Amino acid sequence: MEGTRTRDDGLPDRLTLHVGDEERLFERARTRSHPNELVVSPVELHQRNVQRRLREARLPADAFRFADPVEICLRVLEAAGRPTAAVDRVDRLALIRSMLGDEPADSPDDPPANLSLPTGPSSRDPQRVEQIRTEAEAITNFHPERIAAWRKTAGEVDDPIDDESRGLLDAALAVERELRDRTAKPVSETALLRRATRSIAATNGAAWAEAHPNAERLTLLGLSSLSAPHTDLVNALLTATPVEVHVHFRAGTGEYLRRRVPDLLAVDDPGTVALSEAEALSGTEASE
Repeated sequence: MEGTRTRDDGLPDRLTLHVGDEERLFERARTRSHPNELVVSPVELHQRNVQRRLREARLPADAFRFADPVEICLRVLEAAGRPTAAVDRVDRLALIRSMLGDEPADSPDDPPANLSLPTGPSSRDPQRVEQIRTEAEAITNFHPERIAAWRKTAGEVDDPIDDESRGLLDAALAVERELRDRTAKPVSETALLRRATRSIAATNGAAWAEAHPNAERLTLLGLSSLSAPHTDLVNALLTATPVEVHVHFRAGTGEYLRRRVPDLLAVDDPGTVALSEAEALSGTEASE
């Protein structure tokens, strides 16, 4: 079923939402004279499925350019002259172990961090700590408006859920701050997405145009959720470039997500980062 856009649904004019409906993609392949559409999926399997169906339908294999979100953002950062190397998961877990005091620090200047973490036996597990940080990043992208909304919502639910919710957010922000203090690189690939998002906005789309000069349309495929980092990237593209964006949600959660998109897009300055309550309240951006 196609996600039809109407004039009063709160969506930008160049954004079209679909629930499933990948057949529209193949229809465009039949009339394509040159690849001017980026087909992007966070999961490589979806890209392979599209490529397989193009072959089976005897459609041009080069009808689209395929990439993942990090890949398209790396090209934007290269065009903007910004670093593209980030800390990988293995090194990030090692940094978290040293923060927790479970592994020697790289230098005497990096003692165990005094982190406020959730209670329980798993609270000192580096993988659990990284999961908390990653999930908060996916929900908020560390944007000040979303951090403030999390705190507000947590204050409206019953005890002890309110304290637990605030505690998880505080833990994620504390870990992110400490990681940034311990490495000069962006602490995750998602941080590269944020940098690219800000570069697109700051250059009024010039960094995107240089990185992807022939891309007239970007299609996000196979989404069972729409993370805050991907939402902010879409937001920057719609604001600063003439690119059309099509988002294809999966059937199970698609209708709910389609209704949520206007609220997800409703933040100012996508890619902005705040890592403390004071920064969120003041709009101050943390360095990244």
